[in-house]
Amino acid sequence: MNKLDNAERRRRSRVRAQLMERVQQGDADACRALLDDIGPSLTYFLRRRVADPHELEDVYQEVFMAIFKARHTYEPKRPFEPWLFAIARNIAADYARRRWSRARWEELVAEPPDQPAESSNTAAPELKTVLAKLPSDQREAFSMLKLDGLSLEAAAVRAGISVGALKVRAHRAYRALRRLIGE
Repeated sequence: MNKLDNAERRRRSRVRAQLMERVQQGDADACRALLDDIGPSLTYFLRRRVADPHELEDVYQEVFMAIFKARHTYEPKRPFEPWLFAIARNIAADYARRRWSRARWEELVAEPPDQPAESSNTAAPELKTVLAKLPSDQREAFSMLKLDGLSLEAAAVRAGISVGALKVRAHRAYRALRRLIGE
């Protein structure tokens, strides 16, 4: 029975590789067939990596978009599944990092406080003052990524620059903020 399973896996892998090759050539029917074929496997793979079942669909769609954008990087002579699941694993890891960075700032309490804590009142103007000292492009990058919570891609589109350029601006902003806050 194991030989049958392995033979079936190899056959399915060859079919997927052929479909992906046709997708690279612009065949919409092959694209639909490929996405229908890999959907259940991809869902199973992501369920084990995405903690929030409500966000599973978003991550699933993000993987499909990444596959489509990166279709030119697939080499048809190589197995399809390692390429596919490497993309899925990276997107799931990015999702987890974003989720944990948001969760790190949240503090759950049984009862909401009667009045705002004093530290939050003094911290907000301080942040505004420090941010005002940054160059406008760095301030914009920091605000979009850390205050607005945009993804790198969305922030880059909004700023009208590449993701790499946005990363550089954000890194410079973080470095300058560390220096300014230290003063």
